[in-house]
Amino acid sequence: MSLIKKENDPIGQAIWDYANGIREDSIVVNSEIAEDDVLLPSYFFREYDQMPIQEQKALSLCNGRILDVGAGAGAHVLWLQEKGYDVDALEISKLSCDTMTKRGVKNVILQDIWEYKDQKYDTILMLMNGAGLARTLPGLSTLLNHLKTLLNPKGKILIDSSDLLYLFEDKTIVGLPFTWLFVDQETLRDCAQSIGFKVCETSKGDHYDFLLELALA
Repeated sequence: MSLIKKENDPIGQAIWDYANGIREDSIVVNSEIAEDDVLLPSYFFREYDQMPIQEQKALSLCNGRILDVGAGAGAHVLWLQEKGYDVDALEISKLSCDTMTKRGVKNVILQDIWEYKDQKYDTILMLMNGAGLARTLPGLSTLLNHLKTLLNPKGKILIDSSDLLYLFEDKTIVGLPFTWLFVDQETLRDCAQSIGFKVCETSKGDHYDFLLELALA
């Protein structure tokens, strides 16, 4: 998944507009496997006490130098910054990156995770169905192997998945179609273990969503 052009970035545009007090247009979540849903841009600006339990758990498990993949409006990064952590916020949306900079995120990186390299982290955050970045089930091993190259010895990945598909559009800006993976906990666990990760279940949500900690020995 390459960088998103502004004309195909409904999420980034909605985030930018909300941050600048322009408007709060609803984001329509389209899915081939479920009914359409509606998401408000304000959700990307949620405070810690508004986050799902698995996100709170993931933040509590962070340590060392941290990479937040798909950082959005920077909700997780800002909380971690306040706790004194060194955090890099990675995004493919320039509008989202500009929003994070405006909000005070210190280290904003406009980059595709698949092309990101030559850095090392103790914790990699992959939240809001982060496993979906694998795109396909065979791609899951490829993604985890790539993320391993970004980890320090004994580093870890905090990754979640769910039964929801986040494909976004609004009334005037339409995102380009892309594949997105939804994986059950057992399959993700088996894949990670085959690559050499130690897997710990950390949290389950109310709708078959879950968070796993993948740690290097």
